[in-house]
Amino acid sequence: MDHNNFDLNARRKLLHERKRQRQKRFRIIILSIPLLILSITITVIMLNRNNTVATFNLAIPKVEEKEIYTVCLDPGHGDWDYGAISPNGTAEKDITLAISLKLGKLLEEDGSFKVIYTRATDTMDWIETSNDSLKERIKISKLCNADIFVSIHCNYSSDSNDVSGVETWYNPSNDSSLNLAKYLQQALIDLDYTTNRGLKSYVPGEELAVLELNTSTSALIELGFLTNSSDEKYLTSDLGQSNCANALYNAIVEYRADTNE
Repeated sequence: MDHNNFDLNARRKLLHERKRQRQKRFRIIILSIPLLILSITITVIMLNRNNTVATFNLAIPKVEEKEIYTVCLDPGHGDWDYGAISPNGTAEKDITLAISLKLGKLLEEDGSFKVIYTRATDTMDWIETSNDSLKERIKISKLCNADIFVSIHCNYSSDSNDVSGVETWYNPSNDSSLNLAKYLQQALIDLDYTTNRGLKSYVPGEELAVLELNTSTSALIELGFLTNSSDEKYLTSDLGQSNCANALYNAIVEYRADTNE
């Protein structure tokens, strides 16, 4: 290289010009990045616009929440109050509790029912009289603001051991009580384990307290006669109790669906 012909100022100008060009290109790139990102975003949105809803539904299925429905189950009698007793010594209080607990379990497993028991064991040592017991059962139903109240009992005949059958009682001044009773009665009749004694309503002077004084839609079931050997055999069997519980569960589900339409 001929150092004598080297022009330092020209070299400096050339380097300065190159530096300026690099800075210009860098500024252009920096300014272009946001525009590029915005362009890509808009393109993606437009390409997926028609698929957004379908993709969301597939990824996150819509789950319908079930409204909680409170059922107050009332196993008749209990503790010192045996209720009806069969010639074989079968106590009404034991059958009503067993079936109520099976029914309550089915309702709880459904996930859309809250179950309240007027008693869940055979102990009621805080209650001294039958009248106190009835008042307490009604009080429990009111306090839990039950949607429906289902009282479960067994019958007894002092006239003949041949008398059999299932019957359901309702409050004659409450149409909802009648409707509930219809569902419960029909579900048990469909099991075909005994005769159909139909729906019953009390007359003035012979009111059933758990129906008359209850603020919840209520019904009282007499599952059968413990004085009848066929009814007693069915109601004391595990199969019979499970069948009754399942039938009553289905009746309650159907009644609720009917009233929510």
